[in-house]
Amino acid sequence: MLTKVLCDLDYRGFHLPAGTMAMVSPALSHRLPTVFHDPERFAPPREEHKRSAHALIGFGGGHHRCLGMHFAYLQIKALWTVLLSRFDLWLVSPPAAPDYGSWVTGPRPPCRVRYRRRPLPLAGGL
Repeated sequence: MLTKVLCDLDYRGFHLPAGTMAMVSPALSHRLPTVFHDPERFAPPREEHKRSAHALIGFGGGHHRCLGMHFAYLQIKALWTVLLSRFDLWLVSPPAAPDYGSWVTGPRPPCRVRYRRRPLPLAGGL
């Protein structure tokens, strides 16, 4: 998430001249152990973000939150509902380490998944 510094700014010992491009990195900030307990562990019911309104910034924050956030969540839930209800999935290769050096975090090298469509249930539940 990029923004331009509008006027000279001194903050916590750093000087940012006007016109400097500043960036917030969700991939980095979501892994701060000072904010998230055991940030490397996948734990969906986490509560840490409730301590700070700006701890989770994947869709921005404050008055400039992403307008498409709710639509994106809806699409993700719909996609995974269909995939998990109609297909069996399994890893072909070991889980790949995340690549935090790119604009969008993803696996490095690619994570290979094999899938097989499940047979459709018979009408009437037979």
